[in-house]
Amino acid sequence: MEASVRQRGVPTIEASVTGAELVPLAGALGVVVLAALGAVVATRGLVRRALGVLVVVASAVIVVAAISPHSAGSQLEASLSARGWAGGSYRTSDEAWRWITLAAAVLSLIAGAAVAAYGHRWASMGARYDAPTAVDDASRSASRQPDELSEADVWREIDHGRDPTQAP
Repeated sequence: MEASVRQRGVPTIEASVTGAELVPLAGALGVVVLAALGAVVATRGLVRRALGVLVVVASAVIVVAAISPHSAGSQLEASLSARGWAGGSYRTSDEAWRWITLAAAVLSLIAGAAVAAYGHRWASMGARYDAPTAVDDASRSASRQPDELSEADVWREIDHGRDPTQAP
């Protein structure tokens, strides 16, 4: 936000306050929303739904902060006073950051609500991306010796994250 004061006989006094100064929490919550939405891809079930709720809560806080920056007036007045303003009326201009932030927060709120409501039904990453368990590795490697594997079997073992050259 920017403010300017024009008084007769005195140079124009201008002050500005950035969105990060007004609502520092919005930037941090934006990172939380981004990380949570990225983690939705790698999770499933209850964890995915919990991430959706986290996105909804963080986005709601950003929406409230963007709609009513309660300290904007006082911060602008403090900045104007530091430059010699003695009081009275001043003109302000609102920058686009507030409206862009609001639109992005509403979109992420809708996405978070969709994840919380329907995320447990969505497909998840395949089991091949899960950490291997000792039982799975032992049963697969005990069934064949490394010298009994065909070339296709060797590549399949590598795709599953196992070393086909190691004996059981």
